Amino acid sequence: MRVKQLLSILGLATLGLSAIAQVASADPAAGKETRTGDIYISGLSSYQSLKAAYSSLPKVVKKSANECGFFKIGNSTSAPLTTSSNIKLNAGSAVLVSTLPVEAAPKCTNGALSGTNLTPSAALRTAEGDVYFTGLTDFSQNTVSYLDLAQTRSVKANTCGIAKLSNTGDYASPTGTITVTDKDTNATVATIALASVTAVSGGPVCRNGAAFYTADWPTP
Repeated sequence: MRVKQLLSILGLATLGLSAIAQVASADPAAGKETRTGDIYISGLSSYQSLKAAYSSLPKVVKKSANECGFFKIGNSTSAPLTTSSNIKLNAGSAVLVSTLPVEAAPKCTNGALSGTNLTPSAALRTAEGDVYFTGLTDFSQNTVSYLDLAQTRSVKANTCGIAKLSNTGDYASPTGTITVTDKDTNATVATIALASVTAVSGGPVCRNGAAFYTADWPTP
């Protein structure tokens, strides 16, 4: 049974919040703080490890070019790469991997291209399935966006079973949905539709193991 206890405004004035409710609930609920856009999820297990996938944000991998101005990406568990993958380098155009020319992998020796491919294409794939981006500034920092994959982030609930998804950096201003899963079991914990998530006046507070919520926090 859900239990609410409204505390006085005066008692929580130091938090900059108005009326707060203490809630005991076994069902996850989500709210979006109006001021910051941060998403909070309640009703989780203490210190539960989670993974959040953003449907509107492509997965981004950061890569450094070597002293010859190129870098490689390959297939991995965290960022699968196939001929049907759509990828984008920095702010460039989307590229379908299957359309890239198949060439020998470029090599770098003492800061100069070496091996059998001395004039590699700006983007190429090898017979082994790796993709290379060349012609970049030496040691430059680059990003590769995987347009078919959702951007994910790891987050951990606090002792009160509350998790926060900050609206910052690579995760700012998302649309669509956020699918939250348990990191250990992969079970879906919550699917948050951002167009209809409940707006709240403030994020939950965890104090001495007790959770306190604004009076407008949603009922699961």
